[in-house]
Amino acid sequence: MTKTRLLMALVAGVLLATGIAQYKIAMAGEFVLMGAFLAITLYRTEYGLYLFALSLPILTYRPLLALILLLVLILFVTKQNYAQMKANLKNHLNLAVFLFVAILLVTALTSVNVMESLTQFLLYYFVSFVLYLLLVMKVDSRDVLYRFIVCLIISASLVSLYGIYQYFFTIDYTKAAWIDVSKNEGAKRIWATFENPNLFVQYLIMILPFNFALIFYAKTWGNRILFSLQFVLIALAAFLTLSRGGWVAMFVALVIVATMINRRLLVIGLIAAAISVNYLPDSIIDRIQTIVKPKTDSSSDFRLQIWKAAVPMVKDYWVTGIGSDLTTFKKVYADYMMPGVRANHLHNIYLMNFVTGGILTILLLFYMFYQSLRTAVVTLFINDKKDRLLSYVVKGGIAAVIAIGTAGLTEDVWHQYRVDFMFWIVLAILSAAYNLARAREEQPEK
Repeated sequence: MTKTRLLMALVAGVLLATGIAQYKIAMAGEFVLMGAFLAITLYRTEYGLYLFALSLPILTYRPLLALILLLVLILFVTKQNYAQMKANLKNHLNLAVFLFVAILLVTALTSVNVMESLTQFLLYYFVSFVLYLLLVMKVDSRDVLYRFIVCLIISASLVSLYGIYQYFFTIDYTKAAWIDVSKNEGAKRIWATFENPNLFVQYLIMILPFNFALIFYAKTWGNRILFSLQFVLIALAAFLTLSRGGWVAMFVALVIVATMINRRLLVIGLIAAAISVNYLPDSIIDRIQTIVKPKTDSSSDFRLQIWKAAVPMVKDYWVTGIGSDLTTFKKVYADYMMPGVRANHLHNIYLMNFVTGGILTILLLFYMFYQSLRTAVVTLFINDKKDRLLSYVVKGGIAAVIAIGTAGLTEDVWHQYRVDFMFWIVLAILSAAYNLARAREEQPEK
């Protein structure tokens, strides 16, 4: 018996030592990464932005947060054009973003569990707001804008390739929590580096419109082919997530960006889609049909039951909301939920913001979306086809905002840090494009 205990203690000690060693190795790797990032960013600040874009779908929250904080630090320890940075902050979209973040702070401060709410606010919304401001201030030339978006596309392509590899080589089945097995027998959903397929597709649909737009901006056939291959990878990965909300959002986004670039592209795309439907497997056809017949699928019906509970919650708390902490939400939702339909969020960003923050929060959310689209349209008019890059980027940005807004009808799209960061990046790109178009218009004629 003593020998057995001694052996068990020895095994436990080895496992503990191994865990500590692995943790130290991981921490050492992070420090090396941070050191390299700091050195590169001190050399050229925009290089740090490119590295962040490349790292977004790969690194976890802690190193991504460290990269953002290092970028902030560099603004204070290196020489900067503060007058230009200040000028870049002066537009209506930046004001709308600030007001929305401010009301989220008020909601956090007035929550019952204020510490839980503030922690959530600081770790996600405030950090995202800091990232937004960094990009608005530092994406101050068309070259930086173009390279930053290219880095986003490259990283999305790589993580999409990994997701496709998952589909063919590592995934044998999909969790029952992610799919109605009775209606989708044998179906496989990819998630790559994300927590689940729905989060993965939310990230991809914000990058895909930019990728599509740059195919037509490309000045050489080599770049055009490269962007096209990346588009195929990202679109295929988005399709293999089997996220119906993602499919709808992707379709809407591509229709919008194609129509803005050239209406003939829309016709060609619709014909291609109509033909390709005939070659899809029955399992995919069945899943598409559940979009228009949600009650035939358990996951779709689950959302409908949640929304039924959300309506009376909105009626009872429409003035101030219930607060943004998860603990309070669970307690309040339990009083309204349909029998057996438990949820940690409402699978809809509009209902969720209405319930948690009240009328002012939902109005400011709509105002922020309105200003993002308005700023984009104004940019197109200011630019007036003078700069092809700005024109294509803004068209891609409009489609990206509408895509994530559409996905937000069936999912809480600010439920994961990578998706959250990407949303604010899209808004920052639109703000930066507006600033560049405005600066060009204000330049004196030569």
